[in-house]
Amino acid sequence: MKMNKPSFEEGLLQYVEELKDESEMTEKQKNILRASIKLFAEKGFHASSTAEIAKEAGVAEGTIFRHYKSKKDILLAVVAPVLVKFAAPFILKEVREIFKEQAEKPFEEVVTELFRNRLNLILKNEKTIRIVMQEAFFHDEIREALIATVFKDAKELVHKLIEAKMDSGELRPLPTQAVFRAVLHSMIGIVMFRQVLDPEEFGKYSDEEQIAFSVDILMNGIANRK
Repeated sequence: MKMNKPSFEEGLLQYVEELKDESEMTEKQKNILRASIKLFAEKGFHASSTAEIAKEAGVAEGTIFRHYKSKKDILLAVVAPVLVKFAAPFILKEVREIFKEQAEKPFEEVVTELFRNRLNLILKNEKTIRIVMQEAFFHDEIREALIATVFKDAKELVHKLIEAKMDSGELRPLPTQAVFRAVLHSMIGIVMFRQVLDPEEFGKYSDEEQIAFSVDILMNGIANRK
């Protein structure tokens, strides 16, 4: 029987449970991180107070400040290390599978499956991923961890695919970085308009139709060449 994959938040909590070395993290620290993950996912970082975290963790608020200097330190303890040890494999695993299983297919089909997969990942883990992305704008440590893990590995994967498709003559011989940027912008655009900028207008078409529009424009442009 096929088991459902854990959500990003569930995976984070499982990751905390697997930290068994007491020199690495005490049980109280684990409780604080469990509570932080839950509250940050439910309410966001800025709307969660240390008092709420302490109550959820079953510890005194003063205990939090014995382990962490500030709420930001809790965030960095949760997000930055997890990006390196957990989030990158979680986020990139299915991308690697797509490229491995569909690399021989036309570039348009690979990109369509990539867009579909990434949109599904974000929709299933919307709250937690939003925290990671929002805080990356405000905290250098998180942004640097994100770039060093998820972005760097994703860029290498897509670059290899683009170069292979150029070598085969399927894609025009453009700078690889420019093609990667166009793919990334199209994918981010789908997510941003669906979730943030204009969800009502976006909703006039199904997700599959919106993906098809984006891939068509990516592959063929907007000029009428007839």
